[in-house]
Amino acid sequence: MRFLIGLLIGLALGFAGAILFAPAKARDSRKEWPPAGEANGATAALQRAVHGLRERVNEALTEARQAQDEAEKDMQARYEKVAGRPSGKPRP
Repeated sequence: MRFLIGLLIGLALGFAGAILFAPAKARDSRKEWPPAGEANGATAALQRAVHGLRERVNEALTEARQAQDEAEKDMQARYEKVAGRPSGKPRP
């Protein structure tokens, strides 16, 4: 029990000392983001990279949709050939 009390007191004193004797920071040294129109070099490069990535993803999605449409048409044609009838008409 003495050990736990000593441990808690030591932690409390250490925490208080760290807060009280911490080096002071200047309040005016905070950096702010540049306005949206005034992007610096790194931000502009990042924006270009994201824009290029977005274009590639959109292109890949367009190609995937086209491939999906072609595959569906091919599967539909094979089904109609195997079934011997158009798929849109019900069986009698």
